[in-house]
Amino acid sequence: MTAPFGRRLCGVARSRASGGYRIFSLVDREGPPPEPGQFYMLASEGSWGEGGGRPFLPRAISVAETAPAKDGIRLDFLVEGVGPGTDRLCGLEAGENVWVTGPLGNAFSTPKQIAPEAAGAILVGGGIGIAPMAIWRRRLVEKGIPLRVLLGFRNQEHSGGLEELFCAGGTLCPDVRLASEDGHAGHQGYVTDLLATMLTGDDATSAVVYSCGPPAMLEAVADLCAERGVGYQLAEESPMACGFGACFGCAVPRPDGNGYIRLCVDGPVTTAGGTVGGTMPEEASATGRHGGSPAVTGPADQRAPSLEFCGIELAHPIVNASGTYDAIAARKVFGDELLEDFPFSAFVSKTITPEPRAGNEPQRIWETPAGMINSIGLPNKGLEGFLAEDLPALMKLPVPLIVSVMATNREEFSRLVREVAARDEVAAIELNVSCPNVHSGLIVGENPEETETLLETLRPLTEKPLIVKLTPNVANPEAVAVAAEEGGADAVSLINTLKASAIDPLTQEPALAAGHGGLSGPAVRPIALQQLRAVRAAVEVPLIGMGGVSSGADAAEFLAAGATLVAVGTENFRDPRAGSRVANELETSVSEAPPRLAALDLD
Repeated sequence: MTAPFGRRLCGVARSRASGGYRIFSLVDREGPPPEPGQFYMLASEGSWGEGGGRPFLPRAISVAETAPAKDGIRLDFLVEGVGPGTDRLCGLEAGENVWVTGPLGNAFSTPKQIAPEAAGAILVGGGIGIAPMAIWRRRLVEKGIPLRVLLGFRNQEHSGGLEELFCAGGTLCPDVRLASEDGHAGHQGYVTDLLATMLTGDDATSAVVYSCGPPAMLEAVADLCAERGVGYQLAEESPMACGFGACFGCAVPRPDGNGYIRLCVDGPVTTAGGTVGGTMPEEASATGRHGGSPAVTGPADQRAPSLEFCGIELAHPIVNASGTYDAIAARKVFGDELLEDFPFSAFVSKTITPEPRAGNEPQRIWETPAGMINSIGLPNKGLEGFLAEDLPALMKLPVPLIVSVMATNREEFSRLVREVAARDEVAAIELNVSCPNVHSGLIVGENPEETETLLETLRPLTEKPLIVKLTPNVANPEAVAVAAEEGGADAVSLINTLKASAIDPLTQEPALAAGHGGLSGPAVRPIALQQLRAVRAAVEVPLIGMGGVSSGADAAEFLAAGATLVAVGTENFRDPRAGSRVANELETSVSEAPPRLAALDLD
């Protein structure tokens, strides 16, 4: 079972208060039933990102319960309003629509899948984290698996959802025990106090613990289980922008401490013993999600070529910005439907470096008005890992492949270009020149001389197109573009993200672990257009324009400003099919535009 490809509108059936929380129900007429532990990316159709403000990114919300509904499935979500996104979801009323992507992530495993000797389960939920425990409890009861449920709350206001999710006929289910810090219900103290007592019993090792709640609670649960030798799974959370592996923002440390995992595709359920993941829903089969059409096994045009870019025939002018779409992860989430209607006319890989990189420490992303700041840190498998593991998967995409590379000196750049260009699957190479040259200390893409020298070194190594990706963080980007052209570049792409920072209002500390990052989204579009026009006036090579493109109208602006291709970036996080939507909107807008559109006076 895979998630339907893209986002879809679901209607709100009802919304009601539950303590300090809110429970709202959607009716999903297209998606498969979710498995316990999975989540959805949600954004209301109205009052979301309006006027260029927040909320901008969708919110990841665990499903609390499901039930049959007329012409579909009812999905129940438990939400606490703690910011603009969750406040808007809490304000939903019956009759409104919500953009939904999912179900996403992995699911809880049965006790015997974790520990063959296990005979039962202990569920531990805290606060809003009781939501996935509710649907998992029902599923375990249906399977006839013995279980005990421990729920903890800070105070009465934060015990919302209890009556709706864990009571039958107004009475608390007999397998549920409560703890509250203020003593309003059950044991006064932490829910982990109850767990510690329970794990001292003779039958403790015959049960597997499942838990969801605040980070401190999950850490205490993990410590208790490790101390007593009890198997466990945790449903964790981390800030997400996409939910399907595109943004690399939801990084959390691997259970074995070796790097990071993406919680959206490697979680949200993590398992004890240094492993990641719970039970993945049924993998996409070779015949696709609906079992009808064969899998795509090699590049194939999805529609007749309509333009040429550096000798490469493309069906339309919309591609992805590097680092904003992981096609391998997306296929894992959405199945072969991704290949049947691939969103882009060419695919640009995430930047690869000579050696593997784990990426920056979390927190990596921060929402801003009309955009986001990211500090991902280029996590990748390195050149050898890319060629051995990723390239065979990417060659199955039905569009040409452009590989993005970055290094800190000309020797390493040469190695990357030489080995990548030698592969027949690669149509072109993008040079990410955002790193400093270790010999000069200068950022290559900020210095015309460094840029020209690099291109003069790389140009003789391959006849395949070389695309130089410019940084906007320079006073004179057109001078760098001229240097790239004179050095032998076949094309230039711009803009990359703008240097930015944010302060967490709760802590008054930098919002990102690195202290700063790159701003993207509609907020940067006017800057991107200005720099694109300046570069267009300075060079003759084709340009790939990008920066805040979220609609066909936006793409039309970039084409009018001189771009040959337009890349979609941050919008992919909000809409997995953004590329196709923008291409279709662009085609419609061009066909309906007055004849003078192509001759716009941009001055």
